[in-house]
Amino acid sequence: MKTLIFSDTHLSSTFEEKKYQHLQKLIREVDRVIINGDFWDGYLTNFDAFIHSKWNSLFPLLKKKQTVYIYGNHDQKTFSDERVSLFSIKQLDQYTLISNGIEYHIEHGNRLIPSIDDIFYQPKKLIYIETLLFSYYEEFITHVFKHSSRIWGVLLNNKLKRDSKKHGIFYIYGHIHFAEFDLKNNFAVSGIFQFGLAQYILIEDGCIIPKSEWYG
Repeated sequence: MKTLIFSDTHLSSTFEEKKYQHLQKLIREVDRVIINGDFWDGYLTNFDAFIHSKWNSLFPLLKKKQTVYIYGNHDQKTFSDERVSLFSIKQLDQYTLISNGIEYHIEHGNRLIPSIDDIFYQPKKLIYIETLLFSYYEEFITHVFKHSSRIWGVLLNNKLKRDSKKHGIFYIYGHIHFAEFDLKNNFAVSGIFQFGLAQYILIEDGCIIPKSEWYG
């Protein structure tokens, strides 16, 4: 059984053909899928627009792969409705996967590291502008340095690691946008699936494999 875990695709009503093709290829190659938050971006679009966008061509394939959908901070449960069942069979805040006797705890990460918008009230228009500006910045960083910001990425990942110490469990997060794979501490952050960079995790027969590749 091969499981694909990805997060932070931040899909909106804007369609990207190369991103779509790469996602479709990866999903077709596995037996099941876990979306670990921020599948779509509720700060840049609304759920109805996303559901009716060309991204919905992925929905039947995701449903066929018994997709588990974990909510993130950009795609909070309150942002959507019952149509999440179009692309997933379960919708949760966190999920436990058992593979070959190994327990994997999977959650987005915003519970442990809240974003500013989770802490302080901000008008929707301001959040939209902030999200858009940060996206432009992160796209630049990703292409120039081949990763998102290393400084705060390492710091935030270390905080997640400190809070994830239950013995015998492997922790997998999204949210930070900075991929890390630490077998010694049973810890992984999947990274991002944006700006031409596809980072994700595969689990097969108790083996966990981080992946990073360019799609555009």
